[in-house]
Amino acid sequence: MDAYSLFMIFLAIYIAIMLSIGLYFSRSQKSVTDFWLAGRELGPLIIGFSSASAWITASALLLATGLFLLIGVGSIWIWVFPNIAGLMIIAMISGRIKNIPALTQPELMEIRYDPMIRAPVALAVTIMMILFSVTDFIGFKLVLGTFFGIDPLFAVAIMAVSVALYVSVGGFRAVVWTDMFQYLLLAALAIYVAALTLDLTAAREISIIAASSALGEDWWNPFLLGGLMGALIFLVALLPAAKRGLFLGGGLLALVYLCCFITAIGLSVLYPRPAGEVEAEMLYLRLISDNVSPALLALLSIGFAAASMSCTDTFATSAASCISRDLVQRHLWPSATMKQMIAVNRILVVVMIAISAAIALHASSIVDAVIIATVIGTTSYFFPIIGGLYWRRATRWGAMAALIVGGGTQILLIAYEQFWLGQPLDSISPYLTEHGVLVGLSLSALFFVGVSLATKPEPDIKLAPFFPDIAERVFDRILPQADRSGSSYMAVSSRIEEKIAGERSHLDLAIEHSPAQVGDDGQLPWETLVKGLKERYPLWFTPTGSHIVYRLSQADMLSCVKMVRGWIRERDSGMSCSWPMGR
Repeated sequence: MDAYSLFMIFLAIYIAIMLSIGLYFSRSQKSVTDFWLAGRELGPLIIGFSSASAWITASALLLATGLFLLIGVGSIWIWVFPNIAGLMIIAMISGRIKNIPALTQPELMEIRYDPMIRAPVALAVTIMMILFSVTDFIGFKLVLGTFFGIDPLFAVAIMAVSVALYVSVGGFRAVVWTDMFQYLLLAALAIYVAALTLDLTAAREISIIAASSALGEDWWNPFLLGGLMGALIFLVALLPAAKRGLFLGGGLLALVYLCCFITAIGLSVLYPRPAGEVEAEMLYLRLISDNVSPALLALLSIGFAAASMSCTDTFATSAASCISRDLVQRHLWPSATMKQMIAVNRILVVVMIAISAAIALHASSIVDAVIIATVIGTTSYFFPIIGGLYWRRATRWGAMAALIVGGGTQILLIAYEQFWLGQPLDSISPYLTEHGVLVGLSLSALFFVGVSLATKPEPDIKLAPFFPDIAERVFDRILPQADRSGSSYMAVSSRIEEKIAGERSHLDLAIEHSPAQVGDDGQLPWETLVKGLKERYPLWFTPTGSHIVYRLSQADMLSCVKMVRGWIRERDSGMSCSWPMGR
């Protein structure tokens, strides 16, 4: 049996496993939190594997190896270090946002600032996630085209249908558990290829040490491309606030990139030095196709498939969650029930995958798509997010100014470079390297700080969830106490369901109103209820729309009582709260 036939058999088995995982976890979806955040029940081990898998793709293997081969150790600042440091930075800030009930970055921005900033950030994140997803499709079509001569349209269709099936069915639980399996396949692929290059260079009686020495001093210079900024970020990332799961993810990433580094050294012995990026990336695939059996080639191709799908599913869910949660539910269809929103979520996942696949059919450069996505996202909302978490003087107007000026400038620079100049911007000035990102970042920072200082500070109620000292002042009041021995309390408490999720205990109370209680149509007037509740009791608060209303009693918003719109109809609703175990 030839390699292509074996690959299709292995792929069918692989897709069946992925779909089975999706179907299994679909049974536990009862809310949008279940769909997008797996009910907040994930431990550090699964988070570590999932984060590593989500941050490295088939295209990343080709890209990292190609950059090492072309540029040397200094290329770590282009790709390897930003990926690992990115996880460390996320780990650093996770302690400040773990108690915030935000499912998406735009929702976090609304809680910190104002509803007006949520939609623009959602659009920026969606664009960035789609472009990242495009790189995975490009990598996958290159793999199948190189190994089996498969038409790009067919290759992209295989991946799009596969990911759409298991993600739309199983949600984020399916993503993280399939990611764990996919990382193991990806790591096995990277380790095998690195070992293969060691064997092939040894067969030529050239050790890897001798091969690396022959590459020259510039190849080994880690500061060839300016590592100072990266070193500063690395110091920040090592602060004690980093969490175990993301640190594990960073270590798993480092393992794969170490294999890419070894592979690049071996390729410098086995093949002539490539002239450009695309040629360098393709040497990784050429090494495999030239030196493995058909059966092993088919099996390794599944590793590439796993690497591609593991990132595409994450990027697709991220983009879809922004559209679903931050645009549809927040602005276009606020009256939607949870069941309706889960249906919307599944449709949008498929749409995001389809858009990414369509773009990938007309793109060939992995590097360009990655860099463009990164610079647009960074210049748009890096300072509003990080500044909002650590600088209490940051205001909604400063964040909006940074988003519009920084992101808008970056998009204009990219458009000018691509459609008018026809060559890289750094041909004009070295300060315009990487699509002029330094200009976009500088303007974003300038407008963020300047406009924030020039406008009125945010109210304490907005700052309390992010800054403990403000929370103590805001919530320094005596809370109402319930008579726990009373019959009313006993009747309600008997219907409360407790669910342990990680370090928290969640208490849920489902409330169903009969038609006799709410009117002839049997519908609970949700908006009227929430409005009246907020007017009568100032502690009730809707930071991200009226579909969820919180009774703010402490800075840990996840520990506050909240009331959520019902599952099927508006006459159904529920109350829930959670707190760290041991309280």
